[in-house]
Amino acid sequence: MAGDGLIHVDVSQALTTINGMKKGLSPEVFNKCLMYTIKDTGNRFVKRIVKETVTREYAVRGGWVDSKIKRAQFTGGGSGFGCVVPIRGERGTIGGTFAAAGGSVASGRAKKDGRALKALKHKRSGVSAKILKGKSSSLPGALPHQGGNAPFRLKNGIVVTRKTKSRYPLAGVVGRSVPGMVDRHFISKMQGPINAYMVQRMQQNIRRFMKV
Repeated sequence: MAGDGLIHVDVSQALTTINGMKKGLSPEVFNKCLMYTIKDTGNRFVKRIVKETVTREYAVRGGWVDSKIKRAQFTGGGSGFGCVVPIRGERGTIGGTFAAAGGSVASGRAKKDGRALKALKHKRSGVSAKILKGKSSSLPGALPHQGGNAPFRLKNGIVVTRKTKSRYPLAGVVGRSVPGMVDRHFISKMQGPINAYMVQRMQQNIRRFMKV
């Protein structure tokens, strides 16, 4: 899972195959090859496969996904190496990260007595956002977790909502984060390619250190 901001992938299948490559290698060479394999997988391939998988299903730019994936963290040694890939949990903005349409700002909506805002709560906001690729979703007419008022777009396209019945303060409306996108469904898609890549890299590293 990645809900805690980390990607957890079962690589036991790859490690079983890799442990079968020990024949003819000293423990020092084997451990060095394994260390390089895990580091290369964590810092290069995991980032690539996350970006490819997320952008295949979500309407986000690859650069935005890249910016959320931090360098891998390694633990242990010998055959007990571990690796986790932290992911920053900032949620993408509607109208920025995720494209939005409709609901353009109308000056004078927020009256001092709040009556206009109260009426808007019972209407559709008219704002739509593209979060999943190829789909457009209508935002609700009220956002209960952000003050309960209707969302609307500013002139720059960013979608906001009023946190109170007054004109200000405004709060940006957000969609999903990369950790929220990389759920069990995504992990199942990434697990096979990651295991296969580890085996391939281990074979390449063995040839490199054995100068074959």
